[in-house]
Amino acid sequence: MIAPRRDALCKRQSGSDRPSFGCRHHAPFQVLLIALSAINAVAENPEMAMDKMTDEELRTFRDQKIIELRAHRQQFHPEQTADGITYPRIFFCTIYYTPKESGFTTERGFDATPITAAGLHGHKYPRDFLLAVKKEGFGRINQPVDARNYIRWTGDSRYAFADAPIGRRGEVLVPRRSCAISSHNKFLHQHTQLRIKSQTVNDETGSDEWFVCDTGPGVHPLQIDLYWGEDEPRGAVGRQRARPLGTWMEYAFEVEVTAIR
Repeated sequence: MIAPRRDALCKRQSGSDRPSFGCRHHAPFQVLLIALSAINAVAENPEMAMDKMTDEELRTFRDQKIIELRAHRQQFHPEQTADGITYPRIFFCTIYYTPKESGFTTERGFDATPITAAGLHGHKYPRDFLLAVKKEGFGRINQPVDARNYIRWTGDSRYAFADAPIGRRGEVLVPRRSCAISSHNKFLHQHTQLRIKSQTVNDETGSDEWFVCDTGPGVHPLQIDLYWGEDEPRGAVGRQRARPLGTWMEYAFEVEVTAIR
């Protein structure tokens, strides 16, 4: 099931802790090393900077990058290679995942009020977890029900228990392997095998081989939505709810895609 897509974070203290005039504050050497390491990492992969953007900054940046991709699409010509057809810099990649109930706790800032809903047969789950399942399509529950470890959003304000996360045509989603595209994608199609060349995608997922197992109207025509797998949410605020804990990746725009023969 294709999920509707996603839509976003220091502390400073004054008072008695502030050094008196003329004093010099020395940061621990380890902190300086960490800071330098972070700066070098961003320099090596500028897309890491998106992780620190506010929701509004990221929306503006994303919209501008999509405008650039659209302009490039008007001019590019697919490249025929020995492996297949290569599409340089006309697509962008995102991440979707299966949220785990275990991550939706009060301690982490979520609304963990236990509630039930149509299709759950009286079983109760954290309110924010059910909202995440509605957004992402599937969720992993702590305790199986009738030997089923997942619940899914079926639409029409209903949920159902499920054996595994699946695509629109019933194919089981494989972490770091399955992906979804728009049903309006003019170049790629269901069951296409893809090779994605991207520093962000390759470093964060450990994979460059993907398989289109899902299509639908909820994905941008230039978007390739990569399935991360099961994970707890990154946080309880803003867009962090829709991000898996195990990766900083949200978008990858420097992407070369080859549709393998």
